[in-house]
Amino acid sequence: MTFPLDLPADLENAEVLRAHDWQAFSQVDFMQNHWDRPGWVEGRRSYHWMLSFHEDLVVQDLASRCQAELVRPDFDPVPLDALHLTIGRVAFADETAQDTVDRLVEIAKVKCKKLAPFGLEVGPLAGSRGAIRFTVAPWLPLLELHRTLAEATADVFDDMDRMQTPNFRPHVSIAYCNQTVPVSSLLPLVGRLRALSPVSTSVVAASLVELRREERAYRYEEMARLDLAGY
Repeated sequence: MTFPLDLPADLENAEVLRAHDWQAFSQVDFMQNHWDRPGWVEGRRSYHWMLSFHEDLVVQDLASRCQAELVRPDFDPVPLDALHLTIGRVAFADETAQDTVDRLVEIAKVKCKKLAPFGLEVGPLAGSRGAIRFTVAPWLPLLELHRTLAEATADVFDDMDRMQTPNFRPHVSIAYCNQTVPVSSLLPLVGRLRALSPVSTSVVAASLVELRREERAYRYEEMARLDLAGY
């Protein structure tokens, strides 16, 4: 389900985006078990478009500092080398032929070359119904990237509903909830962690990954890198 349901008033202003995420999280009554998801069984894998932060030490350091304060049995920390921003799910691997994946990558690479690299601010902390997560800003280049990859995906799968940009709410999760938790009990802790300043990073490529679940954590292998070249 899309969260927050409503879009922020300004998709470029970082302060507006941060306030919007925090207000939305503050209005949630209970967090739920993130891992209770239909279609996922042991060993199943899925293709996703994402931004990976597995080599971004600045983002990892901020996540690590927050995770150190979230050591509790009702949350599962995201491994630092698996931090990511999900752009969209393509398909389950067992339902997709390899030549389809190859064609998707070639089309997406051509489309992404027209997009320019961009800067991204990660933080501060907020949350959703299933995860504690960072706000990211600005959204406009992320939405443009999402539209581009959604078009490539639709070209191959002939399915315009597979990725819907109006429902895209970019974020970076750092801990997944594994049971029902009242949000009111979390707000003081997450509120304190919001004092940690956001960090800046650069987005120069997106990735197609093969995602898997290992117990209560996501792991992935990069299948293709899509460079943003700006021409």
